[in-house]
Amino acid sequence: METLNQEKIAAANYLASNIKILRKRKKISQEELGFHIGLNRGNIASYENGTAEPKICNLIRMAEFFGVSLIDLAQHDLTSEERMSSLMRLQGLCPQERAHLEGLYHKAEAFDKFLHGIHTCFTYKAKGLKNIDNLPKEAHFLHSHFEQLYEAAARLSQEHLDLLRMCRCKEEE
Repeated sequence: METLNQEKIAAANYLASNIKILRKRKKISQEELGFHIGLNRGNIASYENGTAEPKICNLIRMAEFFGVSLIDLAQHDLTSEERMSSLMRLQGLCPQERAHLEGLYHKAEAFDKFLHGIHTCFTYKAKGLKNIDNLPKEAHFLHSHFEQLYEAAARLSQEHLDLLRMCRCKEEE
């Protein structure tokens, strides 16, 4: 419980300092930032001081304005140049990297379809086997483990596709 409270405090501190750091990197005033996201200078000042926390809709607007994810804005220390350069790297891919990213995305989509196809075929065949009374115990064991493997692979495949989609979206901005 103690570490959860410490993480919450650290995240709140990151948010306040990140807003200020990102605003200063863009070389804009609190008033200008407020204008861009539909708030006043006082709101921005209270967010940067940590005396108030923005509503989620304002967090989203700030993240979009600064070109960072909500998680990066709220939970990561963006004072580090290394951290910032890794964020900026996603926003400026060269044409070869963009083409490579697009190729990875299409391969990931094909793999996901292949995975679901294998599962559909296995499920169809397994239904036919379940009607047999003398099905060996090992077959039930293999069926159970195949389903677990499929669920893990499908989850990983979906996360991979989500990550590639996110990279593609960042690049299109």
